[in-house]
Amino acid sequence: MKLYDECFNGVGKIIESHCVKKLEFNNSSPWKSSDKNRIIFQNDTAYELGSGTLPAVSSVAFTDRKDYIPGDEILLIGDDLCNIKADSPFARIALIRVNEKEMGTGEKLYQTIRKIEYARYHINPEGYMMRISAFTHREAARVSKQAIKNGISFSDIGKLFIEEYKKQPQVEAVKLLFVTAKNFPYETLEAIMQKSENITTALDHIMKDINMNCSTCSLKTVCEEVEALCEKDFKRY
Repeated sequence: MKLYDECFNGVGKIIESHCVKKLEFNNSSPWKSSDKNRIIFQNDTAYELGSGTLPAVSSVAFTDRKDYIPGDEILLIGDDLCNIKADSPFARIALIRVNEKEMGTGEKLYQTIRKIEYARYHINPEGYMMRISAFTHREAARVSKQAIKNGISFSDIGKLFIEEYKKQPQVEAVKLLFVTAKNFPYETLEAIMQKSENITTALDHIMKDINMNCSTCSLKTVCEEVEALCEKDFKRY
């Protein structure tokens, strides 16, 4: 499954020049999560991640290569949640290793990708209110004062994400990258990961056999790349 290799290589290159911390899983005291997103009011808020005009990058990319993702991992560039004192830029990138055979081909492949992506809508950590825009691909978060007192960390949040992603039988391992550093090139990261969304959207276009004027479509180049990489999946080619 080479569709998203460019995204993996791009993320790897961009984080090389930054201090990356590998966070340990806190299995002894798992952070609580509720069935629905609970509102954190302004008076109860310690700070926000990706609020207002601050960067708030969120995306996902897939691979079947074990050398890209040997196992579950949570990485952090910048301060952890309990060390942040004011509103901060934010990025959360999920790099997911899947079983290519279980992903399927054609329409099943597209639907499986979207199903794994939508796992984030089922994660509601206590004291951590996410605000997700499917249209702009922004993911901001509001952290409560009580959660800070209780010692919330990205290890806690990341563990919940990994557990939710791995409820899908196709998912074998997940690498999560959280970024809060002020000097990080968020725009570059967003541009790299926009390619991931373009690839998934191109898959949808191809599967639906949309009758359009390809010469004027912004996805023309991406569609051509996807068709070349997935030629075995499309009998009409």
